[in-house]
Amino acid sequence: MSREIVTANDIRRMKDSGTSPALPSKDSYFDRLFKYIPAELVAGYIFIAGTVKQLTDQSAAMLVHWIIFPTFCILTPLYLWRVQKVKKVQQLIISTLSFIVWVFALGGPFALYDWYNPVYGAILLPVFTIVIAIWEAE
Repeated sequence: MSREIVTANDIRRMKDSGTSPALPSKDSYFDRLFKYIPAELVAGYIFIAGTVKQLTDQSAAMLVHWIIFPTFCILTPLYLWRVQKVKKVQQLIISTLSFIVWVFALGGPFALYDWYNPVYGAILLPVFTIVIAIWEAE
């Protein structure tokens, strides 16, 4: 299964161009749900963030957290575009937002601040994930 979202418009374009002998089916809600979440990058971030937690100097930990978070935010669309061959800009944006929401729910660099409460992420993550899969990236 390709990582790029397949919409009814995509299938219509393929039919009109006559370039694809075997037309794919339109992605369901659950297909979109899985394709929008950049699981590989979330897993990589979790691994590195777990290692960073071993730093005893809080200022160093904050600096490293704020270096790896934007680095992975940049890597998310690059990985999806170059490795997974996702060409839809909307999907790349949605997946990057999904990564940010996951990091916020996990705590990430945000957990180092007094205003952060894990309840915010616990509410935001399922709501975002359920709602965003309704969108069909064009």
